[in-house]
Amino acid sequence: MSLEHGRPLADPEPPDIGFQAGFGFYLGLVAGGFAAVVGAFADVAAVTLLGVLPTTVTAVTIVGHVLGKRAVGLPERIGRSRRTRAVPYLPAIAFGVVAFVPGVTALTVRTRHLVVTAIFALVVGVAGFGLERLCRNRYVEAVTADDPVVSWNYEPAGFLQGGAWALLVALAFVAGVTSLVAGNAFGLFWIAYAVLVIAWDRFDFGGNGAKRGGKRFSLDTGDTDRTVGELRAHRRGIRLDRGRASKLVPWERISGVELTDDELVLERSRRFDLRCDRDAIDDPEAVLEGIERARRRETETVDGSK
Repeated sequence: MSLEHGRPLADPEPPDIGFQAGFGFYLGLVAGGFAAVVGAFADVAAVTLLGVLPTTVTAVTIVGHVLGKRAVGLPERIGRSRRTRAVPYLPAIAFGVVAFVPGVTALTVRTRHLVVTAIFALVVGVAGFGLERLCRNRYVEAVTADDPVVSWNYEPAGFLQGGAWALLVALAFVAGVTSLVAGNAFGLFWIAYAVLVIAWDRFDFGGNGAKRGGKRFSLDTGDTDRTVGELRAHRRGIRLDRGRASKLVPWERISGVELTDDELVLERSRRFDLRCDRDAIDDPEAVLEGIERARRRETETVDGSK
């Protein structure tokens, strides 16, 4: 286990209304999906299912909201590692198995069964993605409550600067369309995934766009400023904020720091290096010094606790 993930958390704050609502709605969708799948395989009439599902989702959502309010520390525990962040996806995976691997059941699979399970696999998967991101943000907030030693703009350099992730998302979208045309409903998952990633990355819900329903929505189409976030050196590691998503790279995962003529490189063991365009950093030398200072401080803290 990672040393960072094995550390005890400080007294976490009570879950906010966002987690309560998200957690409750997620549980409601899981319960509704389970009821729908069982009903479909039991050949329950569609009219009956349409009457039961809204009640089930609403009731479980309310219960989940109450439970989420009392679950102090739960979002931080879910968001602290990849293994725990995978938990919200398990129900969606289970629905997908039931939909696309008929051999796991002794029942005759019909088109109706496939459609119901595929729809809920997609819906619960998207809800699980939102819950996982919310929990990761909560964990990062909890462990980086201290003032950063140094902070700087993050503008990707090297491979990421050329739009590699946009290419991968485009490939996912094309694969989804191809799969759907071939008659595989699972293509809907890849199409929805690509659309979700694009929307998450491109739309700024606090920007200066047109105001609709009390909120501002804007689409970032500028190509002069490629800054996509902010990096901050904290006691527990490097924090990366990109829009509404936050990520922590623990110091133990950073094997070296190098400042070249073109970029600032944070070398990561068993991961792609984090490369920042040097031109986007106001004072690269001061940032490098701050990173090394924060890194030494953490090393001394860990060695002193042994």
